[in-house]
Amino acid sequence: MILIDQYKRIDADTACSGAQFSPDSYGCHNGWVSETMLVEAVAQTAAAHIGYEAILENRKEKSIGMLATIDAFTWYDRVKDTERVEIRTTKTDEIGPFKLIEADITIGDRQIAKGGIKVFNPPREG
Repeated sequence: MILIDQYKRIDADTACSGAQFSPDSYGCHNGWVSETMLVEAVAQTAAAHIGYEAILENRKEKSIGMLATIDAFTWYDRVKDTERVEIRTTKTDEIGPFKLIEADITIGDRQIAKGGIKVFNPPREG
């Protein structure tokens, strides 16, 4: 399931993406987008950024990645199943194969949530 439909590199550590939801989108129920889907959109933004940075650096090795943890998200508002969200991620640290990502989810000037995730992204050969 691909949730993000737009990606923009800000710099080596920061990216921005967009996701448009509709009532029949996966994770939408009773007029609302589940918070789980919004966290998944954060993870997809981080993954797109990691992949794009690899392309820019002309890295040939393939890698895998997965969302390892969800850290202290604070929710300020809910998202209707017809709204478009913007996700901004910033890599704040890298510890071995783990990347620590801080995220903000907004709709225009309206803050929806902020929090962090850890992504497990070890390089692999072949």
